[in-house]
Amino acid sequence: MKILFRSWFLIRLIGHDVYRGALREKMMYSFLLLSFLFILLANVPYVVNDPGVFENQLPMATALQVGFVAINIFILLIAVFVSLSTMQNYLAFERLELLLFRPLRRWQIMAGVLLGLYKMILINWFLMTAGVWLVIVSHEPTLAFFVWKGFSVMALLGLLYVSLVVFFYSLLPNVIAGVMAVFVVIAGFGVPSAGRAFAGLSWPQLLEQMIGLALRLLPQIHALLAIALKELLIFRIPIAPAGYLFHAAFLMILLNIVACLIFERKSQF
Repeated sequence: MKILFRSWFLIRLIGHDVYRGALREKMMYSFLLLSFLFILLANVPYVVNDPGVFENQLPMATALQVGFVAINIFILLIAVFVSLSTMQNYLAFERLELLLFRPLRRWQIMAGVLLGLYKMILINWFLMTAGVWLVIVSHEPTLAFFVWKGFSVMALLGLLYVSLVVFFYSLLPNVIAGVMAVFVVIAGFGVPSAGRAFAGLSWPQLLEQMIGLALRLLPQIHALLAIALKELLIFRIPIAPAGYLFHAAFLMILLNIVACLIFERKSQF
């Protein structure tokens, strides 16, 4: 118990340093400012107040769609680029302090980095979601708590994006990690189509099994976004959220464990 407590203390300490490092990134504030400017556009449907302009949609539905797009885009940008920059700076300039801080395992360093980046993503998600929520409650006679429930899927996606960046950085410690993370996100949109395409063709059994495993492991981004849209009461999408949410959470945990083990083994300091 004492060892676990000490490990958690060290991880939390590193996580706090990484979080403070992320708050010093000017790039993050640029993305956050752009997201707020985008979110302000959610007021337009209420200002116009003409259902014909927005295909007979209620102003609240159009405003939520604008906020949904803004948060989805900027959470991805912050998770990939700010996380990558923060991680590179932290591991490059503070490695000596980490090396002298004994006893400290290398996996604890990576776990602390993950914790700090998670805190950074969650605070950005909270601020952006609060912006959309304030737009809705300022125009509607309701507290609209379903906005927080729907956009909570964006928080999970943000954590998943960070896990992807950290995982690829443990393999390729350069900007290619960000490119690979974005590639996996894009590939996640095409999982159903790819599954149907491969199922309709004749493949060697081993190759078919490998492709099937890869498709099952890829995060199904389209399904997670559909869950968010359903919870936001914009569309009536017939989708059961439990399995997809569990899959995303399991994949995130798996990526974190593998990243920590690789960093423990390959770290040069």
